[in-house]
Amino acid sequence: MNLALSGYGPKGGWARARIVNIVGDGSSGKTVLALEAAFWVFTNILKVVSQIFKKVTKFDIVYNNVEGAMDFPITDMYGRAFNKKVTWCCSKTVEHMGRDVLRRISKLEPGHHLLYIIDSWDALGTEAGEKRMDKSIKEDTEQGGSYQLEKQKFASDWFRYLSKAMQNNRVDATVIIISQVRTKIGATFGKKTYRAGGKALDFYTHQVAWIREVEKMRHTKSGQKRVTGIKSEVKVERSKVAKPFRESEFTILYDYGLDDIDSMIDYIWGKGTINFQGKEFGRKRFIKYIEENGLEEELQKETEKVWHKIEQSFKDDVLQRKKRF
Repeated sequence: MNLALSGYGPKGGWARARIVNIVGDGSSGKTVLALEAAFWVFTNILKVVSQIFKKVTKFDIVYNNVEGAMDFPITDMYGRAFNKKVTWCCSKTVEHMGRDVLRRISKLEPGHHLLYIIDSWDALGTEAGEKRMDKSIKEDTEQGGSYQLEKQKFASDWFRYLSKAMQNNRVDATVIIISQVRTKIGATFGKKTYRAGGKALDFYTHQVAWIREVEKMRHTKSGQKRVTGIKSEVKVERSKVAKPFRESEFTILYDYGLDDIDSMIDYIWGKGTINFQGKEFGRKRFIKYIEENGLEEELQKETEKVWHKIEQSFKDDVLQRKKRF
């Protein structure tokens, strides 16, 4: 997935100091991908040597859980220290969320990194909408509405202000926005799905990744079948940091998170026999072999090698064209 997003393996992935949008159906893996990004920051950001930003000595991770429910065992998946480090909050309105993001960014100094996750954009209401709802409940009358125009207006202004604050890598802040897929009723041509947010999300985001579930993983124990995870597909539909429209699949294992090793196996070997460093393995034994011998980095290098070989073959076709200058 890092390669699809950025063209780089372990050193790639989501764009740093940019606005990222993760779009997908329910239970496709959007929240897990956001949590994985947060865990990566927690584990690695202090070790990163950047050519753009000063070495990070302080970092904040804010998870604005607008939907108000977190059904994952965070401590079991990522540890107690991670759970304690993350600032968990819940904004009910787009105005409250927007002010919170900009306040935090305004306080950033060199060496201070911020990752701010909004889950999800669709669940954010507006202050005016909240007042109308309160009034309708109190007076037992119809609520009326503005068809989300208040939210779109605020979003347009907020994204412009946010982009200005982050312009030219002025601050080391990354904002990840999660969006739900919606279906166009009666669509007969073009895309049948879309995500809410208006043109602002189209214009101001630097990476947009659409996620969908491909299949459920089922295993049998003591004669009983259980769903133990899912395989999902990511399509990078917008990228200002690498070639767009790259795709990849990834595995999410319940109570564990993103299964990087299993995802790389699928990419290189598919369902076939695994040949690695002159040895032949079945999938389960191979995963154990990699983890017990600390060979994750070697497997990452092999995956990156295969990816770039394919990318280069397409580039070679272009290089064979007659020069235009």
